[in-house]
Amino acid sequence: MIPKKTEIEDILEEKNFKKHKLRTLPIYEKYANFNLKKACFVLDCGNELWFNLKEHRETKEIKKSLDSMFTCKDRFCPFCNWRRQMKYSKMIYTHIKALEEDKKLRYIFLTLTIKNCKLDDLRTNIQLMQKSFKRMIETVKFEKSILGFLRVLEFTVQKNDNTMMHPHFHILLVVDNTYFIPRYEKYITIKEWSKMWQKALRVDYAPVCNVKVVWSNKKNNKDGNASIVAELCKYPMKDTDVEKVEDFEELTKQVKNVRNINAGGLLKGILQKSNKLDDDLVNIDEDNKDDLWIMLKKILYKFELKNKRLDYYLKKEKV
Repeated sequence: MIPKKTEIEDILEEKNFKKHKLRTLPIYEKYANFNLKKACFVLDCGNELWFNLKEHRETKEIKKSLDSMFTCKDRFCPFCNWRRQMKYSKMIYTHIKALEEDKKLRYIFLTLTIKNCKLDDLRTNIQLMQKSFKRMIETVKFEKSILGFLRVLEFTVQKNDNTMMHPHFHILLVVDNTYFIPRYEKYITIKEWSKMWQKALRVDYAPVCNVKVVWSNKKNNKDGNASIVAELCKYPMKDTDVEKVEDFEELTKQVKNVRNINAGGLLKGILQKSNKLDDDLVNIDEDNKDDLWIMLKKILYKFELKNKRLDYYLKKEKV
């Protein structure tokens, strides 16, 4: 039996879609000042959402699933970044879960920074960080202590100065239990990390570093690794905090073709499919599909202004 219209409207309430779609509007306005083509792509992103309304053959449960939509795939689009974040989360979770079937592993979050730089010099400083990180992971100390890493680049605006950037790495490190046992001499203190990073950077100042051990709380979390995934994935997908149009335009030039995520060691396989990630920002979790769902309807929602309110409105239903 097809649900009544009021029931369908309740089922199709899409708060997350609306929230992330609204966040694209400031990016559209910035792009509109210097790249109208990109602005139009961002404006159209997630504008029309086709859902499948399904009923389970046995339980009679009714659910909706996103079937298709247009995504602009721009690196600064909040809507696309929301979908990317979910896909990265799934990729990381799946890889870590597979690793832990054979090994007992521990995880550490490491943050590496450099001095703030001018927006015009952001690309040069990112390249310095990338080369320096490569030098650091090739050291005997790193290779002896660390089994794998997932490195994420983040660049934020320095408060009260929109022309100064704060580039830094957030890194998930994988170690085994012997890392914390003194006699194995694997443990790296925060002071040692700072010295290793300074030497790799080849600078005359002590860069700020931060280290924290990841503690899995399985009492409040069905799977302890979920917190690891959520913590790391949020960094490369944040909205840009660059406000001025001319600075945003410069930022797009500075980070063009710059890769945000890199992995090595035990975590290298995480990114095997990342180059094709943007090919499909619709299907997030393909593991939970089965043949017990009957299609009831296809339903189109469109994002538009109606009664002075921007929202997704039901536009079409096809049985």
